[in-house]
Amino acid sequence: MLTILKRLRTVAAGSAVLAAALASPSAWALAQFSVNPNSNGLSAAGTPFTADTLSGTSSARITRDAVPGNHYTGVGYVIFTAFNLNSSPIDAGTSQLNLTNSGYGLYATFTQHFTCSSPLGVGVSCGVDSITLDMWGDPGNHDVKNLATLAAAPTITDLGAANIKLATVTQVVSGLAGLDALGGAFQNINSNFNLTAAGKLFFTSPDPFYQLAFSAFNNTSQGLACDTVGCANPGVVSINSESGITDFLRVPEPGSLVLMGVALLGMATVSRKRA
Repeated sequence: MLTILKRLRTVAAGSAVLAAALASPSAWALAQFSVNPNSNGLSAAGTPFTADTLSGTSSARITRDAVPGNHYTGVGYVIFTAFNLNSSPIDAGTSQLNLTNSGYGLYATFTQHFTCSSPLGVGVSCGVDSITLDMWGDPGNHDVKNLATLAAAPTITDLGAANIKLATVTQVVSGLAGLDALGGAFQNINSNFNLTAAGKLFFTSPDPFYQLAFSAFNNTSQGLACDTVGCANPGVVSINSESGITDFLRVPEPGSLVLMGVALLGMATVSRKRA
C-alpha cells in the first residue's frame, strides 16, 4: 500500500507540494504538529503530543452530474483512526482518539466535484475541481456512522454532546481521483487548510498552523460497488474501506514558486516524451 501511495502522491502532487519540495532539502520530511486532546472539552484524560500524519478510513458516494461532459459529485466522510509520528501510531491513552466516554472522535465530512478524462470506469482518472470539507471533534465519541450504499450517501449522526468544528477546506490546489486498473478507487488531494478558533486550541503548534493539507486514500475492489456491470460508465458508485493518510505543508515562498515553474515545465516535457 505504501508503494501505491508514493506513486499516487507523485502523480497528484501539485504546484504547492512541488514548490515546497524545492524550497528546502528537508522539505520531503513530514511536517510535525502538536495536539492538545484536552481542549474544547473533547477529553480530560489525554496528554499533549506531537504527530506528523493522521490515518483514516473513508466512505463516499459518487454520482454522475446531470450536465454535459464527464462531471461527477462525491459526498462522504473520513473517520480519523490514529495520529502517527515517524510511522508509529500515538497510543490511544495519550491521544484519547476514538475512546468512548473518556475520549473523542475525529472526522471530516466533504463534498467534491470531479471532471474525468472519459466516462467514469476502471482505469479512468479524474481531476478534482473543487472541495468543501469540515473537520469535527466528537466529545465522548458517540456519533453513529453509516457507510455509503448505491441508494444513499454515507452519514454521521450526532448522538452526544454537540460536535466541534476544528478546521475547514475550501480550495483544491491539485487533485487526482478515479478507478484504478485493478478496479479499486483512489484519490489524492492537495488543498488549503484553515483552523477555526477551536481548532487552534486543538492543533497547538506550529502557530500559525500549516496552510496546506495533502490526503491520499485508496482501496481495493472489495470496497467498491457500481450500478453498472464492471463499473462501466456508472451513474452511481459507492466507495468504502478506503484508507490513507493526511499530512500538512506550508504555503511556499515566492522564490520557490519560480523554481516550481521550471520543475513543472520539466515534468510536462517528460510526460510528452512518454506519450
